[in-house]
Amino acid sequence: MGEADTARIEPVRLRGVSARAVLLGLAATPLNAYWITYTYWHFGYYVGPGIIYYNCVFYLIALVGVNAALRRWRPTWVFSAGELLTVYLVLSLATAWCGVDFLTDLPEAISNPYWFATPSNQWDAIVLPLLPEWLTVSDPNVISGFYEGYSTLYRGHVVSAWLGPTLWWSGMVTALMLAFVCLSSIFRRRWCDEDKLLFPAAAIPVQIAERRYGLFRSKVFWIGLLLAAGLEVINILHALRPAVPAIPFYFDIGPYLQGLPPWNAMRQTGMELRPLGVAVCYLMPLDLIFSLWVFNLMFKAQTIIASHFGWTTNIWTGFPYVDNQGLGGFIALLASLFWLGRHYLVQVARKVIGLSSPLDDSSEAFSYRGAVLGLAVALGFLLYFFSRGGMGPALTLFWAAAFLSLGLAATRIRAQLAPPVLELWWIGPNHFLPMVLGSRSMSHQAQGMMWLTYPITREFNSNPQPWTLEAFKLADAGQIERRRMAWLMVAITPVAAMSVFWATLHVVYRAGVAANADPGAGDHALDVPWLLASALQNPTGPDYAALEAVGVGVVSAGVLMALKMRFVGWPLHPAALPIACAWVTDGFLPAIFTAWLIKAAIMRYGGLRLHRQALTFFLGVIVGGATITSLRTLLACVLDTPLP
Repeated sequence: MGEADTARIEPVRLRGVSARAVLLGLAATPLNAYWITYTYWHFGYYVGPGIIYYNCVFYLIALVGVNAALRRWRPTWVFSAGELLTVYLVLSLATAWCGVDFLTDLPEAISNPYWFATPSNQWDAIVLPLLPEWLTVSDPNVISGFYEGYSTLYRGHVVSAWLGPTLWWSGMVTALMLAFVCLSSIFRRRWCDEDKLLFPAAAIPVQIAERRYGLFRSKVFWIGLLLAAGLEVINILHALRPAVPAIPFYFDIGPYLQGLPPWNAMRQTGMELRPLGVAVCYLMPLDLIFSLWVFNLMFKAQTIIASHFGWTTNIWTGFPYVDNQGLGGFIALLASLFWLGRHYLVQVARKVIGLSSPLDDSSEAFSYRGAVLGLAVALGFLLYFFSRGGMGPALTLFWAAAFLSLGLAATRIRAQLAPPVLELWWIGPNHFLPMVLGSRSMSHQAQGMMWLTYPITREFNSNPQPWTLEAFKLADAGQIERRRMAWLMVAITPVAAMSVFWATLHVVYRAGVAANADPGAGDHALDVPWLLASALQNPTGPDYAALEAVGVGVVSAGVLMALKMRFVGWPLHPAALPIACAWVTDGFLPAIFTAWLIKAAIMRYGGLRLHRQALTFFLGVIVGGATITSLRTLLACVLDTPLP
């Protein structure tokens, strides 16, 4: 079992997505949204790093268990590997839409400007007139229960007030998903068949679902599973019985750095070293793991040095503009992908306009012409959506190009690197457009519409776009037609989006916004009116200092690409540069370093054979950690108490 195993899987007999797999996934989507939303609001639980979701691994393991029983008692009812992967994909996409800092924040974001408007913040005069009524909920009689709690969603005037915005936002994200799938359909052949990217994250569901790998017959797998499960169970027992000693997986060095400048300039001091995190990081290629922690330390050094010499007053948005350097890395990565794939893209273009081309798109999810047409349809809806809210066509296309391009770069990084997180904070289109154009050049109405979309563009850790290319990889592994899989991804999006709205409203009308167990949730949801009011009250031109930092990132990544291509064995990979600056990567730094240390030692002293056994072991760690973590959330719900 190697990293490239899934890359060698070729379909023997393609079949469509089975009806029962689709129905099972769709039926579970609202329940999945409710589970995630309830545990997040009541206990502050997250469903895992963006590269995998604990709950979806748990679902897959549960279905494998059901399969074992069916194989014994009803062999004709057994789910195929393709059906298992279909259910896994449906629920993974539904979980992505339901992710924290994504659609989960949207119901609060489209109502809180009205609830929290006061004479002191002047939102009544500045913000509220710019927010489209058809995308927001403003009636105090409707949103009072949402913010105060002890109420219910299920009243006629409440449901009718939320229904319109829910349908409009669901249509918007469905258009985005259509664009995601079309782009992945265009680039699939180049990145999967020609570049032969490894898709490290795809190994998890494929190895679990495919019996021929014999994962559950491996003693090494069970050792990893029981070890990870045992460590997690000890901490659960500690929460229930404090006399049981705890195993510290999380530590914060912040208290030790207080009053110790410049060391206290590190942006994230809370760090985690869980077996599950180490196992996920182990799946990454060795040079990329090494590059990730090296670049992360480099960015830390920049903020510490800048603070020491007094060059910055804000390490988050000021010099050395770490996030903007990451944006430059993304731009350089995209530019290199388009340049190195220029001949392929020329042939795609020839295929689209009907000229002769050696490319065969008959087995793709969409023909290249169909993918371009689908992309045009998606952009057409977005143009109508934004123009109805007051944003002009040029700015809308700029917004869409920035959003989809960043998602495309994240898609490539997931397929090649599969880092534990893909957070792109402060560099999405809502920050990039004012940085380049200046807020002075944008109308107030356009800014109101743009910032209303901020919960969708804030960061990319839960963005479903990178999942679409991996879905085609899973389709190949499960011998499923890519076209059926593509249409399934588009079709489930409105169901997932409406499930997020329903679950959030159902939970929050009972608990109230103030009951959220996530300490940062209130700030995230209030970003829309705060940032909009700030942009309107302090109009600016292009941010040349930030753009210079973007240029530094472009040059740095370009130099790294040249060195990587010029020198065999060059250890630093440019694909790791854009994501190494993320503050969530800071939190995973111990796990990243530990995974690199283990993998480097195994590859050096144990060779490929020991590496394959280690992969089996760490897959067991992932399954054991994901299973116990999921069961922990269920137990917390039953006992109504948070468990670590």
